Amino acid sequence: MQTQKKISETAARWFIRMQEAAPDAPERSQFEAWLLQHPAHQKEYLSISDAWQGLDSMNELKTMAQAKQADVFFKQSERKKTTRKLVGTLSGCMALLFIGWAGYQQYQTWQATPTLQLASETTRAQLVTQTLDDGSRVTLNANTQIEIKYYRNQRHIALLKGEAIFEVQRDAERPFVVETDRIKVTVLGTRFSVNKLSRLERVSVDHGKVEVASKTGEEKIILQNNQVGEFKQTRLQPRTNVSAQDYFKFTSGTLVFNQAELAEIAETLTRYNPTPVLADGLSKDHISAVVAVKDTNNFISTLPRIANIRIKQTSAGTLLETTPAAK
Repeated sequence: MQTQKKISETAARWFIRMQEAAPDAPERSQFEAWLLQHPAHQKEYLSISDAWQGLDSMNELKTMAQAKQADVFFKQSERKKTTRKLVGTLSGCMALLFIGWAGYQQYQTWQATPTLQLASETTRAQLVTQTLDDGSRVTLNANTQIEIKYYRNQRHIALLKGEAIFEVQRDAERPFVVETDRIKVTVLGTRFSVNKLSRLERVSVDHGKVEVASKTGEEKIILQNNQVGEFKQTRLQPRTNVSAQDYFKFTSGTLVFNQAELAEIAETLTRYNPTPVLADGLSKDHISAVVAVKDTNNFISTLPRIANIRIKQTSAGTLLETTPAAK
C-alpha cells in the first residue's frame, strides 16, 4: 500500500509539472523515463489525467498531491482506476498481438530473403554444368537461361528458356522447385530434366520422384523413375511409350526425337545451328529420329525425304515449309 501511495503521489506531481512545462522543457525527458520504468506508473498517470477532468482547478490537484490529502483523491477515483486497469489489460493484450504480428512479419521477411542469387546462360551449341552451394548440379543445354534463388525454406530455379538437367541433393527442409511460365516442378532429391519449348514443356525423370503442377489449371501429376510428362495445348499429362533416358542424351552430343512435331524439331535444332530453324506449324507429321549434334545440318537436308516438307532459305533463317499436298 505504501508503494502504491508513493506512485500515486508521484504521478500527481508529474501531472502538475507537465501541465505547466514548455514542450521543449528538459524535465519532459525525466518524466518520460519515469513513465516507462513500470506499467504501474503509466496506469496511475492515466488515472490522474482522467480524474483531472472532474476537478475545478489546478489548486485542488496540488492539494491532493500532498500526502495527507492523497487518500481522499484516490478513493474518489477508485472506480475510474478499475476501468483504467481493464483498459490497461486490454492494451497489454493488444500489444502482445502486435508484437506477435510484427515478429511474424519479420520472420516472413527473413524467410523471403535469398541466401544465394545468381543467373546463368548458355549460347548456341554451348553445354555448361554448375555445382550449387548445396551440392546440387545443374547442366544447361545450348541456348538456355536460368535464374537461381536459394531461400531458407526453398531452392528455386526459374527456367526462362531452353533445357536443363537437375541433380538435386535431398533437403527435406528446403524443397527444390523449378518453374517455367506454365508448370511448376517440386522435388526433394532426384535427377530430372525440364525442356521449355514454345508449344510444349517436358519433364523427364531419370530417378527419384517429382510433382509437376500446371500453373494455368488444377492438373498435377507425379513422375518417377524413367517417366515423362508434358504440358501441351493447355493440358498436363504423362507421356507413355517413351523413355526418359532419351531426353538426357544431349549431354553426350545426341538428340532424340520421339514422335516429335516439326515445330519441336525446328526449335531444338536452332539451339545448335548458326541460323534459326523455323517451321510453319502446318505439318501434321510426327518424326522419330536420333541425331548427332554435329550432324544437324545433314539431318535438316534429309527431312524432305521423311516428311511432307521442303526446305526454304529466308532472311529469318531455314524454313521447314509444309508442301501444299500435305496441308
